[in-house]
Amino acid sequence: MELKDRLKQARNAKGYSQAKLGELVGVTQTAIQYIENGRNQGSTKIFEIARALDVSAEWLLYGKEGVVITTAEVFPSSNTIPISEPDGNVFVPVISWVAAGSFNNVETVPVDELIKWVPCPVPHSKNTFALKVVGSSMENPNGKPSFEDGDIIYVDPEKEPENKSLVIVTLDGSSQATFKQLIIELDGKYIQPLNPNWHEKVIKINGNATINGVVIGKWTDI
Repeated sequence: MELKDRLKQARNAKGYSQAKLGELVGVTQTAIQYIENGRNQGSTKIFEIARALDVSAEWLLYGKEGVVITTAEVFPSSNTIPISEPDGNVFVPVISWVAAGSFNNVETVPVDELIKWVPCPVPHSKNTFALKVVGSSMENPNGKPSFEDGDIIYVDPEKEPENKSLVIVTLDGSSQATFKQLIIELDGKYIQPLNPNWHEKVIKINGNATINGVVIGKWTDI
């Protein structure tokens, strides 16, 4: 069974309609419907949905117990999520670049901007999220770090950016975020691609951009 099947099974077991479940967790009936028909692969309300249905979020998402998923409710006494737990991994949401552009915290990501959940193998804060790299602007022909189209990158919004940090940044007037390297000089801050052949070169960002987070790692399929 998939998430959509487990959700429907648990909802029916409780005798809830899609509208009733949506009311309990603060989403629309359509949001529940989209998960059950497979259009959405997850929801930032997954913990609330699981509680309303008297099942665990781990079972609802992955069909098994013992998988720890990042949320302030799982680790209420700490702002730092450990690398892993004895019985499983810590998961973070993969969100759209549009959602990253206006990111506040994990709980406020719109349901239709959440793509899926993935394990994060590096230490990170509770609001860490992931993005899927698009394009070749961050491919570095001269070595590492280098990021290819399709790579999953982990972004920590609470990590302080430093000179040469890899950052997710939103320029004023843009509807979505972009991935660049931060350069800090005496005369201000700049962002640049790692690919020296990329058409966009160095951009000065003083006062006209928001840094949404620092990239702390990546996952590459082989």
